[in-house]
Amino acid sequence: MKKFKFTIDGASYSVNVKSVEGNKAEIEVNGKSYAVGLEQEVNTLKTPIIVRKDVQSKPGENKITATPAPKSSGKAGANALKAPLPGSIIRVEVKVGDTISKGDLLLVMESMKMENNILSEKNGVVKFIAVEPGQAVMQDDILIDFE
Repeated sequence: MKKFKFTIDGASYSVNVKSVEGNKAEIEVNGKSYAVGLEQEVNTLKTPIIVRKDVQSKPGENKITATPAPKSSGKAGANALKAPLPGSIIRVEVKVGDTISKGDLLLVMESMKMENNILSEKNGVVKFIAVEPGQAVMQDDILIDFE
């Protein structure tokens, strides 16, 4: 609430502005409440909206068309790789049937404005890939399953 003192034609007025919404204001003048209309609408700050472009595949990149695996439903194998953090998949570096070794780069994901390399923790063969570039994932979502 804002308080003002006005003097009009020698008379003193104590004005409290209680609220302002659009071009309507609720004020109190010398203890008496009034609802008044404003000549010009008061500008209010708006929260910005972030708009991101869709990820475009580069020429020569394979688009992965895998069916996403259910989250922790028990249907994925014991060797399933889960997302360590929420984020977006930037690149998938393996394909179904690839033999991988411990430490191999499997995919790159963006999380908290940083690119994170997701590496293999074990040796194995890629059974299915549940994500594709541009896809948003939550923590513990299944990304890749291994045999």
